[in-house]
Amino acid sequence: MTILRIALAIIVSLLVFGLPVWNLARLKGKESILWAVLPFAVFILLVVVSRWAEGNAWYVFFHILKTGMFYVLILSGLLLFVSIIGMIIKWIFKISNTKTFWMIIIATLVFATAARIQGERIVVKKITLPGENITRDYQFVHITDLHHGSTGTPHLERVVEKIRPLNPEFMVITGDFIDENFVDSESISAFNTLDFPQYLITGNHEYYLHENKVSSVLAGSSIQLIDHERITYQELDIIGVNELATVDETLTSVGGLSPDQYSILLDHQPKTDEVHRAASYGTHLMLSGHTHKGQLWPMGILLRLQFKYLAGLYQIDDMFLYVNQGTGTLGPKMRFGTANEITVITLEPTL
Repeated sequence: MTILRIALAIIVSLLVFGLPVWNLARLKGKESILWAVLPFAVFILLVVVSRWAEGNAWYVFFHILKTGMFYVLILSGLLLFVSIIGMIIKWIFKISNTKTFWMIIIATLVFATAARIQGERIVVKKITLPGENITRDYQFVHITDLHHGSTGTPHLERVVEKIRPLNPEFMVITGDFIDENFVDSESISAFNTLDFPQYLITGNHEYYLHENKVSSVLAGSSIQLIDHERITYQELDIIGVNELATVDETLTSVGGLSPDQYSILLDHQPKTDEVHRAASYGTHLMLSGHTHKGQLWPMGILLRLQFKYLAGLYQIDDMFLYVNQGTGTLGPKMRFGTANEITVITLEPTL
């Protein structure tokens, strides 16, 4: 089975990296198979050398290599998508090889440039929800998937400056806050300038880091890690689900939901079974991230095969689910059809 998976991974990688480059070479009259192998080889080389650099604690070199690796991955995906569309157009309109070649190159560059510009945007989305068990309005901020490390300190500081004038009562962060071992507590110090509580749960990327890395980065910061914990904020219960735990395990560990409190469950991944399990317990609001809404269209279409609840607001029975599309990006700051999001949530008492 392992050999089969390796063989499948190589075939898929050759198609993603090699096929579009080979197609461009073919359009220029150069059909050597080496054009299909070369991009794949470059990507593998970047992976191997970046792993070596990380293992030797050459973090600046590692970050440069990893960024390059992501650019190769993203641009290959864009080139593959544009190439498929381009070849369809060529077939329909009988366009020459040379014109098709330049059409694919220009369209890919335009797509990549637009994605890079969009990757810098930070939008504030506001939603208002009815709240049982509360007697006044509550307003708070939800961010997720900042990916500090992939996105640098300037992006983090821009996020903080966007949040500051919103003046929320508290903020929740639903995982993938940091994703590189070279991140330190000083690089997140901008969050210490916010004068309201900040609650964090882990995402999958926190578990790719060195042991105790998250706790060392958070030491002395204003951000409180609440995995497997219940925080009571007046009439609200904020409950954090550890990325390695389930809703069942978490609610059992905190003694279940209080019928007298409005419950907010933080869970990094909006897995369908976990969402429905949270609703079955009587959770009022579940907040998630992880999906990035696909980050680059049309990846969101493919991601829907894995996540039924991809982005935005959903209602499951009596529970609301909100999936934030991410406040940062994985890899280069590139987005298309999505945006870096800060969500402002207002809870209003039901009459």
